[in-house]
Amino acid sequence: MKLSELAEKYGRRWDITGSGTEGWTAVRRQLIRQEALDRGLSNVRCGNTLEDLAARLKEEEAAEWKK
Repeated sequence: MKLSELAEKYGRRWDITGSGTEGWTAVRRQLIRQEALDRGLSNVRCGNTLEDLAARLKEEEAAEWKK
């Protein structure tokens, strides 16, 4: 996976930063409310690799649809 691919898929909702040596971080562009945090959603997701971060963002996206 490339950063450009991840940014294209999630970049509207997440600001993705990092590097291959220190890991990757995604921060929501618009922070979510406490009630969403209480349901298990996050404002920040991290991964050691882009593939790892992509999997975590996919999980986050799926959890957003569960209410």
